[in-house]
Amino acid sequence: MSYITELMDNIAEAAEETNPYATIVYGSDPPLNGICMIQNGGIPADTHLDKGMLIRLPVLLNGKHKNQQTVLEALTAIHTALVKRTSYSDLSTESVQVIDIATTAAPAIIGREQNHQWICGSSFEVSFYWR
Repeated sequence: MSYITELMDNIAEAAEETNPYATIVYGSDPPLNGICMIQNGGIPADTHLDKGMLIRLPVLLNGKHKNQQTVLEALTAIHTALVKRTSYSDLSTESVQVIDIATTAAPAIIGREQNHQWICGSSFEVSFYWR
């Protein structure tokens, strides 16, 4: 398992502690009445002499639901829970030490599909040290 996959699994697990209306799946397009999450690139911010790196990993968090309040509240709760953490030890792995999580785009309604599902988009950035 790659360090990114392991990190994303840990973040999804932490996000699901907010008890959202659906299980978080991986991808950029959420299923009906669903929530999805996917990393969107990521680059080293600093490289150290030991070849460890500070990496900033953008993550998209999107949702769909027939009720726009439901999807907005769920994504907002996830963002709040992740960015307000004071410890990231349970998100860190053997090769990754999470340093911070910050919202880069707050949850917002971006449209409504013909099937009456509201689409909400958001993103956050995970800063971590890759050992």
